[in-house]
Amino acid sequence: MNTRRCSNLVRTRLLLCAALLSAASTAQAQKPVETPVRGGTLVFPVHVGEPGSFDCHGTTSPREMWRIAPHYSALLQIDADRYPQVKGDLAESWKVSPDGLTYEFKLRPNVKFHDGTSLTSNDVKVSYERLRNPPPGVISMHKVMFEDVKSIEAPDESTVVFRMSGPNSAMLQLIGMPFACVYSAKLLAEDTSYPSKKVMGTGPFRFTRYSPGQEWVGERFDGYFKPGQPYLDGFRALSIVGTAATNAVIAGQVAFNMRGLTPSEIDRVKAARGDKVKIVGRQTATGVHTWLAVNSARAPLNDARVRRALTLALDRWMGTKAMEPLTSIHLMGGLYRPGSPLARSPKELEKLPGFGRDINAARVEARRLLAEAGVTNLKLVFVNSDPYPFYGVYVLDQLRQIGVTVEHHIVAPPTFVARRAAGDFDLALANPLEYMDDPTVQMSSLLPFKDNPSNYTRSNDSRLAALFVAQKRALDLPTRRQRAQELEEYVLNQSYVIPLFWQNWARAISSDVGGLDDMPSNFLKLDLADLWMRTGGK
Repeated sequence: MNTRRCSNLVRTRLLLCAALLSAASTAQAQKPVETPVRGGTLVFPVHVGEPGSFDCHGTTSPREMWRIAPHYSALLQIDADRYPQVKGDLAESWKVSPDGLTYEFKLRPNVKFHDGTSLTSNDVKVSYERLRNPPPGVISMHKVMFEDVKSIEAPDESTVVFRMSGPNSAMLQLIGMPFACVYSAKLLAEDTSYPSKKVMGTGPFRFTRYSPGQEWVGERFDGYFKPGQPYLDGFRALSIVGTAATNAVIAGQVAFNMRGLTPSEIDRVKAARGDKVKIVGRQTATGVHTWLAVNSARAPLNDARVRRALTLALDRWMGTKAMEPLTSIHLMGGLYRPGSPLARSPKELEKLPGFGRDINAARVEARRLLAEAGVTNLKLVFVNSDPYPFYGVYVLDQLRQIGVTVEHHIVAPPTFVARRAAGDFDLALANPLEYMDDPTVQMSSLLPFKDNPSNYTRSNDSRLAALFVAQKRALDLPTRRQRAQELEEYVLNQSYVIPLFWQNWARAISSDVGGLDDMPSNFLKLDLADLWMRTGGK
């Protein structure tokens, strides 16, 4: 049992975080305990392209993490069974000071890197320092998430201490983010960019090989620090496009799908596999949310009136119905996950720009705003990733209704990532961090671009930053809801992003896979440590 000696204030903060991040706080029915079977290789498809880097700190994408995460550990993990609470990974126990300004972690003993060297608190310290204050030439996509951390100390080989400049209601979940891979301090001292080229951590699986366009392979690390784990002999992540991934599920070539299934695909899987698979999901929205990043550094998109006109043009109530047959990411909602404690009701949402029921009135207002801004014959470039062409069809049709012409560029993932990072677009498909649906996580991608490479809108809005801080400092639910909704309303009025839809994540999981069920995020259980094959190696 992890040790948490917190004051009422800190305990309230942690419970509040749990309440905000999940509506599923009621106790679940006890399931029969099943004894894991040792052996076998887990095969699953990765449908979102090839990794641009092997560095966890420099990515926000499942493209990298579905492959890389089994090789690494972090201090904490988000607990899939008690989401959004955390559990220890490298940390054996931890305590939080009464004022919420000191987090002290005790590390598990005898943790080894895959090269045989021992992990100490200095490896943890250096890795988290790299996340919050990357050295020259290294990119951390998560720097702003650790802005409340004043210092990180390693007073002895088994202790790590985070000292804060202010309380943060989601701090344990930030420390437990899946991107917080702990690297070898020795190797980082030799080459600060080594993780982008070499895969070597303390995770349950050693890196074996990567064949671009084919597969990523890992094998069991027998020196893993969690007794008895991993159960699998290894894993193979197949590089495969979305439609082929579904076909692989139907053919029984992979154990489960990462890509959400549409209703027609579910019917096909059921018809082909019967009771050899179980279908999970389809109950509530996950933390996956698509939106269009609007490049506010480009004229005339540097004018809030023009940006707001674009979001007013989209009929989202119609769009959710049109998207359902095409993609699992089709649910209607604002900037907070539908059904979560911070989300507005549909009636409340209708009062915000782009969510009204009267689309004709909204488009009249959109044309008025364009005219007021002196913008005519507006032509925009929408950069989209090749798995999502249907969003382009939808956006082009909707903006055409207010006289805006859109040139739709569908590009391969590496080109898409490069163009978005370089600001080579007017509109670009994007999504906030999806491993957890707390505003401190998801809205962080809109913090000022000057310190935040994950802000593809390239905005530097100090008012937005102040509203962001206000919501994460709020310690009671009514106040936090009010502050979070003030932030949401401001972002929608400024229209730095144009919200699209939320994910309804339906999956088919082979009946041979143990330890995996319905989950609120596709960033959970990434290390595969507690999954097993019921037939083992047979």
